Order: sequence, then structure tokens, then C-alpha cells
Amino acid sequence: MRKYTVSHPVPAGNYPPRAYDGLTEIWFENWEDHDAFFASENYRTLVNPDEARFIDMESVAVMVTEEKKVM
Repeated sequence: MRKYTVSHPVPAGNYPPRAYDGLTEIWFENWEDHDAFFASENYRTLVNPDEARFIDMESVAVMVTEEKKVM
């Protein structure tokens, strides 16, 4: 894993109300690193079982992207 960020929306004038509680980004160099992360013993035994305590898995949306630098 290259980077892991969690962002929480804040009130901002002239913008619509928040549509979510938080946004998490997990950055990987490649698919092999992605697969290794989610297959790891640490993720499977410690992280994954704990996720249901603080994440509403029914409302989770997933998006896979590739960053393209424009400027």
C-alpha cells in the first residue's frame, strides 16, 4: 500500500449538503500490491473483521481509478 487517506466532509457555503460521512482512498502501485494487501493475514484477521463495527457496508460505494496528471 502506497497511501491510505480518510476524508470527512465539512460544511461549505454554496455547496450542497454532504452526501456521505467519509471517503477513504487506498493507493497501490499495481494490482499485485492491491491483491497482496487484501489477501494479507493482517487484513483478513484484524482489519476486515473490525470494519463492520464502524462502516455501514450496505451503503459503501467502490470506485477504482487511475490517476492521470493533467498539470
